[in-house]
Amino acid sequence: MSDMPENPISNATTLGVDDAVGVSDAEDSASEIASEQRFWYVAVINRNSEKLIREKLLQQGYDAYVASQMEDHVWANGRKKKIEHVLITAKVFIRLTESERREVVHLPYINYFLTDKAMATNAFGVHPMAVIPDREMQMLRFMLCNADSPVDFVSTQFRTGNRIRIVRGALKGFEGEVTRLSGETYVFVRLSVLGSAMTRVLPQDIEVI
Repeated sequence: MSDMPENPISNATTLGVDDAVGVSDAEDSASEIASEQRFWYVAVINRNSEKLIREKLLQQGYDAYVASQMEDHVWANGRKKKIEHVLITAKVFIRLTESERREVVHLPYINYFLTDKAMATNAFGVHPMAVIPDREMQMLRFMLCNADSPVDFVSTQFRTGNRIRIVRGALKGFEGEVTRLSGETYVFVRLSVLGSAMTRVLPQDIEVI
């Protein structure tokens, strides 16, 4: 497993408390219209608390997810054990309505929600909340659950590359983009406001779509 960036954030910014909560009088009526639609938001939390906070949120009935992968760990005494390795640190993904997000941001273990710096600000100079599309979340979870090799997370946004589908192996059916680094072929899934999850594949196992 290669070293992960400590805070893999692209096109996102951390603003003040008001921006993190995302509440302003002028936005209330518009927010209420879509208040029952759920989106994947990115909550920033303290490092090394990802799994604990995920469990707290799940116990409270929220759909929460930490980007992690199971890997074999060998202890000093030679004993092997599977451990859950967190790829995107200090972040938890939570699927919420807007009204739920306004409540969750006040939980003591939630620092704030990411805003999307790539999007235009409103009349008050506030960027909208960063939202991860359902399709990207599905692909990320599929990759982390089924990849035969370790998955890396890089903050660089790939701008080029063919759309591909994996046709055999544990990731059969996965659709993403392909690139080559240091002579190796990788397939990756982009998270719009964070970066890309990437794992190595064999060229013969992919087809262009």
